[in-house]
Amino acid sequence: MTATWERYAEDKVIKVGWRTIVRKHYTLPDGEQAEFDTVCNVGDEVAAVVALTPDNHVVIAEQFRSGPEKIMQDLPGGMVDPGETPLIAAKRELQEETGYTSENWAELGIAIDDGYSNLRRHFFLATDCVSVGAQVLEDEEFITVKLLTIDELLYNATHGEMTDGLAVLYAYDELMKRKGNS
Repeated sequence: MTATWERYAEDKVIKVGWRTIVRKHYTLPDGEQAEFDTVCNVGDEVAAVVALTPDNHVVIAEQFRSGPEKIMQDLPGGMVDPGETPLIAAKRELQEETGYTSENWAELGIAIDDGYSNLRRHFFLATDCVSVGAQVLEDEEFITVKLLTIDELLYNATHGEMTDGLAVLYAYDELMKRKGNS
């Protein structure tokens, strides 16, 4: 018989700057008790989009990231707001961060951020993306929009230049189909 992990206390939510740490309390399978710190609120979700133009260039949001202390390439995306679906959030974030929109969307999948995160990541593919206007950025957002070839995207995703490399893996088969058409 396998022993289970059981919660023995309510979560403790700790705010550190704009980050949230959730301390969870478990009774371990051997009967001992332990606390584990996780990041993000329970239930937090983000959406990111692999956005392709009609000529199969990839729309990238380039911005400074304080963890690695360098400018990184991100897929357009962000938090799913209360009352929003992940798809609506992806569409909103694509337009806000890049000024691009699309009528052609497909869900790529869902991922857990990591084993110590409560965050769920929703990945989408948008094709035939077109620029429809200016960015609408939030305070403290300074984003440069770039268009990459699929080869450049794949290189950057596998060489530490992107924050959303996992979404590129989810889109890999479709990217390979389209690569010859760019």
